[in-house]
Amino acid sequence: MFKNFTTEHQNVYEFTAHKTYKLNQSDLSRYQFLSASNNSTSASYYHFARINFYLSGSDLVGSNPKFNSYPTVGNKFNNDKMFFNKFYKTGSLISIPQSQFGDKIKRGSFTLTDSSTASTIKIIDDSNGNLYSTNATFSQSVSALSSSDNYVGNIFYDIGVFSITETASFNGSVNYSDVTSGDYTVQYQGTRDLTTYEWACGVQPNEMNFTENVTIFKGGAGGNLKDSLTSSLFPTYISEVGLYDDDKNLMGIAKLSKVIPKSTKMPMKFFVRMDY
Repeated sequence: MFKNFTTEHQNVYEFTAHKTYKLNQSDLSRYQFLSASNNSTSASYYHFARINFYLSGSDLVGSNPKFNSYPTVGNKFNNDKMFFNKFYKTGSLISIPQSQFGDKIKRGSFTLTDSSTASTIKIIDDSNGNLYSTNATFSQSVSALSSSDNYVGNIFYDIGVFSITETASFNGSVNYSDVTSGDYTVQYQGTRDLTTYEWACGVQPNEMNFTENVTIFKGGAGGNLKDSLTSSLFPTYISEVGLYDDDKNLMGIAKLSKVIPKSTKMPMKFFVRMDY
């Protein structure tokens, strides 16, 4: 028993869902780069970071701010809110698997905690793609911790990559270059854009009053109903709704929390929602 849908039976909703993730160093891939290193791999990481993320992070930034506004991977429209003036010869890139963040990382949700050094370092993002330490003890600047003077790296939300590019000292014994070299954790919210399709499955009193459940028949091949089901007062029960494509291939099944007796006196309507 089938019924065809038309556009008037369907509604489509778009919404964004967030999920919190907490990972440690074993879940992430760290790439430490060093310019002009004898190690070709380390040198290649440097050039990868420079070309893909930090083409605007050059000496020209200081004299001509327009070079700080070039779009980069994961930051199509920078608008001077993301800082690139701390791209030096050394640094680290850390990659988060896409299965661990969805479509992108939610802005303002990222926290890195590194307790492997003499002093615990906590780094968060400022919602503009800049990372800064919330508990920095030494700074030669009186500017805000999230300013271009004090930021310590960047995060590229759309592709799940963050960097530590600051090389200065966090305190008397710990350098930022040591961050992510030992045990650390990151916590953030992944973002996924979902589409919800809703179908209004209507049935009239004179429709679908016969069950397709084969357990209503007696054993054997006679096709006889069980004695308890021969009464005309016995209703048909609806337990699930199947969705089919135009070729009648089953695409999905919506199971009801409990079976519903099919009314022969009034119209009924079942709403089926599918997210993907």
